[in-house]
Amino acid sequence: MGGVGEKIIMSALLGVMSPLLGKLGNLIEKEYAELKGARKKLEQLMKELMAINLALEKYSGMENFDVQVKAWTIEMHELAYDMEDSIDLFSYCIDHEPVSTTMGVKRVILKILRKLKKIHHRHKFAKQMHQLQVLANEAYNRQKRYKLEEGSSSNSFVEIDPRLPALYVEVQKLVGIEGPSKEIIEQLIGEEPTWHRRVVSVVGSGGSAFVSVSQKPNINNLLRELLSRIGSNSESLGARELYSDQQLIDKLRACLENERYLVVIDDIWQKSAWETIQCALPKNNHASRIITTTRIKSVGQFCCTSDEGFVYQMKPLTKSDSENLFLKRTFSSEENSPSQLQEVINKILYKCDGLPLAIITLASLLADKPRRKEEWERVLNYIGSMPKKDSKLEVMDKILSLSYNDLPHHMKNCFLYLSTFPEDHEIRKDILVWKWIAEGFIITKQGFTLEEVAESYFYELINRSLVQPVNMVHGAIEQGCKVHDIVLNFIISRSVEDNFLTMVDGQELPSPKSRIRRLSVWNKQEFPRFISKGSMNLPYIRAISICHVDGWTMPSVLNLPVLRVLDLEGCRALRNDHLDCIVSLFHLKYLRLSKTSIDRLPAQIGKLEYLQMLDVSSTQVRLLPESVIQLKRLMRLVGNELILSDGFANMESLQELGVLDACNCSINFGKDLELLSNLRVLRIMFRCEEITSDPDARKKSLMSSLCKLGGNSLRSLYYQSSTTGVDCSADSWCPPPILLQKFEYRGVRYFSSFPKWIKHSLVDLAYLDFRIERMERKDLHVLESLPALTVLCVTVKRVPEDGLMISHGAFQCLTRLEFCNTDGPGLTFEADMTRLEWLKLEFNADKAQATYGSLVVGIQHLCSLKCIDLTIGMLSEDENDPPKEIIKSVIGDKIKMLPHNPKVNITFL
Repeated sequence: MGGVGEKIIMSALLGVMSPLLGKLGNLIEKEYAELKGARKKLEQLMKELMAINLALEKYSGMENFDVQVKAWTIEMHELAYDMEDSIDLFSYCIDHEPVSTTMGVKRVILKILRKLKKIHHRHKFAKQMHQLQVLANEAYNRQKRYKLEEGSSSNSFVEIDPRLPALYVEVQKLVGIEGPSKEIIEQLIGEEPTWHRRVVSVVGSGGSAFVSVSQKPNINNLLRELLSRIGSNSESLGARELYSDQQLIDKLRACLENERYLVVIDDIWQKSAWETIQCALPKNNHASRIITTTRIKSVGQFCCTSDEGFVYQMKPLTKSDSENLFLKRTFSSEENSPSQLQEVINKILYKCDGLPLAIITLASLLADKPRRKEEWERVLNYIGSMPKKDSKLEVMDKILSLSYNDLPHHMKNCFLYLSTFPEDHEIRKDILVWKWIAEGFIITKQGFTLEEVAESYFYELINRSLVQPVNMVHGAIEQGCKVHDIVLNFIISRSVEDNFLTMVDGQELPSPKSRIRRLSVWNKQEFPRFISKGSMNLPYIRAISICHVDGWTMPSVLNLPVLRVLDLEGCRALRNDHLDCIVSLFHLKYLRLSKTSIDRLPAQIGKLEYLQMLDVSSTQVRLLPESVIQLKRLMRLVGNELILSDGFANMESLQELGVLDACNCSINFGKDLELLSNLRVLRIMFRCEEITSDPDARKKSLMSSLCKLGGNSLRSLYYQSSTTGVDCSADSWCPPPILLQKFEYRGVRYFSSFPKWIKHSLVDLAYLDFRIERMERKDLHVLESLPALTVLCVTVKRVPEDGLMISHGAFQCLTRLEFCNTDGPGLTFEADMTRLEWLKLEFNADKAQATYGSLVVGIQHLCSLKCIDLTIGMLSEDENDPPKEIIKSVIGDKIKMLPHNPKVNITFL
């Protein structure tokens, strides 16, 4: 009998079929499909693949699969890969026309030879398509002949809710509930008694809150159950079963209209479900309370859209609570944990990382094992391969599968791709989304770039509690994510089973005959033995990540005809000449050489005409080859102090560029820059140390281009200047960049005055970081009026004599504020800023005391703060001045009154 693993394979296969069908459709439209009935064969193949796709969609909705269905789906997976590879190779061969520089008879002969070569490729491709069509036809007929769906849809039993026992756990066995219970109760009651209905929505990943499973709820059944539980016995059970949804809602409202009620709605997956359910729960004035639970953050927020609600984000258990829970479930109350097991217990708890589901599952499994260290370590080391061998781990597998199966088909491969990164790795958002794009996982959406669509997938995984956000840069947006070890094991087991990924972990090497699609090698001392030193022959591989592998260098011969992604981050032994062979990787879309020792790229890198992303950051690469401007499909080019030759506007697809060395590019680099109409992110640096470099002319050229880019698609500008000869006022940015979301200025000079282009009309500006000589009260008002501003970092030399005060109701979206006024009083706060979580202030103690009458400067009003960083200057040495410890104590006493008990760091200058 199959299970959730087979359902996941089916869902992943649907993700593979979608790009294949798209490419096949495009191929049919091209003129070279006309050769000897090729179009008819391709159309027939298209029909058969669509029929297979419909069968796969049907299977993906089933709960159980037999061996035949599983084997058939894996066969279809490999067939889809092979078809897509054949189409890609044929399209390249038929479209790739080198530019001919010859004339006369020789030119005519070469033209004839190219035509013959095209005919050869067409015949070869037609033969391949015929063979694949035969395989597809046989597979489809076999599926119909064996009637696989009949064997898959029959259920010999009804599965038990795997979390049902959690509903009846004795209170004394629960741990870590005191803090959450207290906070939720406080929200239910409120600081002041209220008779209005109030909603608290608890959000957490599967297993952080024990709730019933209702992924596809029957709303009518749910309403009938709710009606029966509130004690309405006026109708028989049979009568209630005949009620429509509207009749049930009317009955429930009538029962609850004049009652004070407490209702708990568990595990809501969809906003539409809550829309219907909440209709049955009247907003009376009897202090009624509702608790909802969900794994999806946006659903939790939807349940609490009005001012009556509150979202509580579940937190991992503390180290102490985790150990307490584990020991309670593993050993009897009279039994102490053996000292020889303490080390392995610590490792198990580290892997569980505060997730109750993981702790309880592993504790229950180990409770039946002998108390031997070797036995427990074996369980720890093989968690990833255990789910099919032990029923207790199957429970955890099924619970995680619910979240996976609820993902849209087009996001499932994106989720599986997380298995290409190692445990505890902080995965940068930009690295992940551009790999998704190169792999073809991202579905185009009108009005959005591929990067924007990919980023929406990234945030949706966070929203669904499948990954954890990390690297919160200035509190603005999640810059990366991390995958819980238990979730990663779940993903890896599915990826390996589906041949989505081949991992080299130093234990078991894949067979040389294996069709490796993606290869991941991290932090290994030796390169895998199945790849020889002289060549790399992996004809089916699509992605290679060989990161931080000591001593490994690129083989001299590469047979990687369908490779799309090559990530060699941190391979320090890599030298310039090792890269010469990469220009043969004609399908390469993603090339990352970050943190290697190279200082130049191959002169012929322009041959990689499909390249979309090139990353040479944290290398010595500065001057890029002239051929790089031939990369017309390149969308992202990142490095350090990059120097581009004239004509780089030819890279018309560029969306992100930087850091560009503006002092060593052509003095007219601005003319190329302004022609990059798709440019969204620009990072640029001025380090003009020689007088002959004419920094002012270069700055003028830059500002001219910024005026053009600001009216096109520019979203983010990073500007760094280490020269004192450049005017930094930026007042010449006209018209204002209406689409700008992020502006960051770093330099030795301060803006001489507040930039005039910063206006309230910049409705998308979310991140602002700059330095200014003097800030006036009117300048602060302009900043306060920016509707989307979430991060503000300002360094100010001087403020008005009576200081600056942030007024009531200002900065509605601000989550992080950094205000540095080292030699002045800084600023003060009149009232709460409801979203401000991180605050950094630098000010002089004497001037703050004289200006505001306090060193606390109104921090006690900021009830949402979670982190406070204060740097205080102490100029006066009067013996009557309070010592530093007293200042810390006074400020600390005020901060302790804040509800979130923020972390505080106070330093003195």
